[in-house]
Amino acid sequence: MRSLAAVAALSLLCACGGSPSGPSRQPQPPPPPPSSPQTWTIGGQVVDTLSTQPISGASLAFAGGTSITATAGGDWQLQGTGTSANQLVTISASGYVTRETTVRWDAAGRAGVRLDLIAERTPFSLPFYRQLVRNAFEEPDSMRSLRRWIRTPNFYIDTRNPTDGGVLLPSEVADIESAIREAVPQMTGGQLSAGAIESAAAAFTPRPDYIEVVIVYEPEGTFCADAFVAANPGRIRINYQRCPSSCGAFAPETVVHEVGHAMGFYHHDGNGVLNPNRLRSCTNRQFSDLERQHARIAYSRPSGNMDPDRDPSTFLAVETDRPIRVFCR
Repeated sequence: MRSLAAVAALSLLCACGGSPSGPSRQPQPPPPPPSSPQTWTIGGQVVDTLSTQPISGASLAFAGGTSITATAGGDWQLQGTGTSANQLVTISASGYVTRETTVRWDAAGRAGVRLDLIAERTPFSLPFYRQLVRNAFEEPDSMRSLRRWIRTPNFYIDTRNPTDGGVLLPSEVADIESAIREAVPQMTGGQLSAGAIESAAAAFTPRPDYIEVVIVYEPEGTFCADAFVAANPGRIRINYQRCPSSCGAFAPETVVHEVGHAMGFYHHDGNGVLNPNRLRSCTNRQFSDLERQHARIAYSRPSGNMDPDRDPSTFLAVETDRPIRVFCR
């Protein structure tokens, strides 16, 4: 009897919840309502590369299939919803070189994105640009990608005179320094100037962001000077007394010429310092207007820009490229 009573009491206790058989279930909150797709906007203006004036009615064709037309003031705007990626776009307008580039996408939206086009009229000349920037003068069958500096170039002048074991004249060192100072801003569209200019009668250990200027003596050589095009670290060689002028063992304009190569440019057959057949001046340190204007256009584009005006989808620093040396007679 006692056993049966104990069993009955235990059963009653379990039925009343005194000893639960499993975890209790908590009430769950209702699911959140579905979020509406995020709306984003990217906009800006299309302008002329040199004049910076708005271009009316430019067409912008995005890789996703959307095409829009800029207003009379050059303004444009692209809208979308959800997530996206960087926008590949082709910009064209009557009288301008068509450009292909990439607009960086931002989920928060972007405004004030300036896209510029090169006008197909004076002072711009596509054949000259191809010679100066693409090396079409010496390699007409292959168009090189644009190469340029993206940081301030510093210089090191090795002042040893290879002909007598002594050092260069102070006036020669001063000519090299002044040529560097004047040449760099001209051939970078004013974006860059020469940084530190060091000089010593000692060999230079190449290091980033420096261009070495070294004097060699190769009287039987076929070159007056040479340089690596937009290489970082870079190097310029002056062949001492190989191409003497009335001003000494080398003309200051020869240094200006080589700095033009070091900043990213090649020979051409037009008017200016980088014409390889030009007689070198003792006093001139100025590139021609034609050279400066086209260099300014080049320095408005990223390294790796391709002919005629196609930006790379991923902008690679020019330092990763194989160095290109230009020999100058």
